[in-house]
Amino acid sequence: MSTTTTTTHTVTADNVIRLFPEVDASLASSHRKPVQDNDLEGYDEEQIRLMEEVCIVLDRDDNPIGSASKK
Repeated sequence: MSTTTTTTHTVTADNVIRLFPEVDASLASSHRKPVQDNDLEGYDEEQIRLMEEVCIVLDRDDNPIGSASKK
């Protein structure tokens, strides 16, 4: 029988990039230009527009530490 060990990390502004490389540590600007993305081919314009929205990455204490794409 095998044993599984789970390790948890507290996400902070200092380690967010190491834990989640897709996160942009500089907070997103309020205006971003849509980009063409072949991964969204076949979706309607509204779905593509909604995927362009930026998510704010928060630490455990709800402090903003970065931004990430919904893609």
